[in-house]
Amino acid sequence: MKRALLAATAILSSSIISTPSFAAVTLLSGVPAADPAGLTTANLALAQAQCDTAAAAYDTDGSSPDSDVYSAEVVEGDVTLFSGPTEVGTHTFAVNGTGEQTGAGTFTPAHREIEGDPYRNGGSVNMFGNQIAVGGHYSASSYDFTNDFTTTYAHAYSCTILVATWNPPVHHDQVGTWSLKPDFHGNEEQMTQNCLAFNTSLPGGPNNANSDTDQANCTYTVTTAAFDEPGFHDPEQEVASGVPGGSFNQDQTDSLSAHESFGEGFDTSETLNIGQVVVCISPSKNGTKLPGAWTKQNGYTGSKCTTEWYNGGATTGVTNLNTGSHNWVTVPIS
Repeated sequence: MKRALLAATAILSSSIISTPSFAAVTLLSGVPAADPAGLTTANLALAQAQCDTAAAAYDTDGSSPDSDVYSAEVVEGDVTLFSGPTEVGTHTFAVNGTGEQTGAGTFTPAHREIEGDPYRNGGSVNMFGNQIAVGGHYSASSYDFTNDFTTTYAHAYSCTILVATWNPPVHHDQVGTWSLKPDFHGNEEQMTQNCLAFNTSLPGGPNNANSDTDQANCTYTVTTAAFDEPGFHDPEQEVASGVPGGSFNQDQTDSLSAHESFGEGFDTSETLNIGQVVVCISPSKNGTKLPGAWTKQNGYTGSKCTTEWYNGGATTGVTNLNTGSHNWVTVPIS
């Protein structure tokens, strides 16, 4: 993968310090949304237990089968960011990097060279050159990467309380009627009235348990036998809603994009421009301020640290501001 390199600045020592030595990760992806699945199975069970406890507080007639039955439903509420995203584990460019890796931290050139011939700059008796680094090592790097990040969301919930009202058993007596016996002979109208009177005057009336015994000229006919209607619970009805429940912090892991501004270092074989440095210096000056004995500096290995070059080719691109004197005050031609 191609590594993008930063141009170095001019240096006199063996390295360039460009940034502080600490790592910093910046999230490029947005904060992930909360898991739409809501409460986990385990937390939902805990929430249900809490709501069941709240429902029990409404049950004042006990928990026997012959009583009202209270229950609860968990209602999931607001979900809010609690913390994160926080990177899971570590990352490297080789494993997690995307795009280009850019040098950072301290750059140590592998080899320095002077590019081109010495040149003059201003009125200095020194000559300068463009220094380059052929390969080298960055102590750190910056790059984009992808990795797993953990985000914690708070999942709130409340309880809805329900009741199934108990309806106790009901006993139903037998139902029947008194009527005139078919073989009766006599005043049928009068006797029919007597039979009808049994339906209201006898203890229990037509529902009397002993009414199956014929009386005089009347007979009793059962139309509906006695029976017991069992007890039952009504369908559940809401008693209360919004009963406080609680909240659970849940972690979720997502693969996200991020930027590492100070990661691991790397070697480079590319050529980098360091900048202008002194390559020829004349530390001794005579009274006329002309250059003295020339000394090579900063890796220059050429043969042009001479007065002849200083007065000739080194002036290319600069203007002598005072051609009538020997101070050689010059400025670069723009």
